[in-house]
Amino acid sequence: MRQVWLRRSGGPEVLKVEEHSDPSAPGPDEAIVDIHYSGINFADVVMRQGLYREAPPKPFVPGYEGSGIIAAVGSNIKNFKVGDPVVVGSLFGGYSSKLKVPGDLLFKKPSYLTLEESAGLAVNWITAHAAIVDMGRIRAGDRVVIDSATGGVGTIALQMLKCLGAETIGLTSSPSKMDYIKSLGATPMLQDDFNSKTDLKGFDFILNSQGGKTIRQHYDRLGMTGRIVSIGMSAGIGPGGRDLFQFIGAALQMPKFSIIKMFNLNTGVYALNALTLLDDAKYRANLAKSWAEVEHYKLKPHIDSVFPAEKASEAHAHLQSRKAKGKVLISWK
Repeated sequence: MRQVWLRRSGGPEVLKVEEHSDPSAPGPDEAIVDIHYSGINFADVVMRQGLYREAPPKPFVPGYEGSGIIAAVGSNIKNFKVGDPVVVGSLFGGYSSKLKVPGDLLFKKPSYLTLEESAGLAVNWITAHAAIVDMGRIRAGDRVVIDSATGGVGTIALQMLKCLGAETIGLTSSPSKMDYIKSLGATPMLQDDFNSKTDLKGFDFILNSQGGKTIRQHYDRLGMTGRIVSIGMSAGIGPGGRDLFQFIGAALQMPKFSIIKMFNLNTGVYALNALTLLDDAKYRANLAKSWAEVEHYKLKPHIDSVFPAEKASEAHAHLQSRKAKGKVLISWK
């Protein structure tokens, strides 16, 4: 099989495709999947730069998700068979042409999506679902802001919020992406315009992906019982190369909250890491039940671009440039 390996930190050029032995036979609760497409997430960019605390020691194979066809199944897996098209989650190792997958991270491909489209679903849906449903508890009529609304998580989040009946503002730094946000049922707004309109307050929920000082800025826009969920720190990663000082600067700007002061505000702050959710057996056991909402809402990732696996470095550079709308994939076929 082929895999994209990360053997040292650095720019996109450090990613290299290597040939390795196929996975061994699956255990009773595992399956082997012939991967057609692997999804790239912004967390992959952070770990490539050596700034992701939860990443395993180098060398390792990045990647959290993909789609493909089952090649072998363990004896305890009864709801899948060889030849089934599936969506998979993985705790690293996702940039592989073949992948051994635990049964509880194996999901049926939605009937209305292609394998290509499905590859952009797992991590973005898990993140959006945890933020909007588990933490945010969004209800019809809630006023919501989605930061970085044109990314993979933002694309799925806007679709979910439209179905839930929320009144949503989608933020972007690019005027060319405004129509894209509108097409997903939200009101588009440039981030600079949102920051300047200090009278825009009283929000029930804000999804923050930038981190740094923007968490405090967004927190001050919440209404009574409002919640903010932080899912990353993209403000610490520039569109160019590795910049440790930018990352540290953004980290130092992260606010500290006093519980005493929060009593009168009746507001809440959550932090969300999809990786630790995937590493929790109880949470993973419930994912299969929640997966039905993907079909129910007809959630559909937007695939911005697909790169051959041999050009994984170009795929990373494109995602890091902030030019992508939706999902960036690498293809193994």
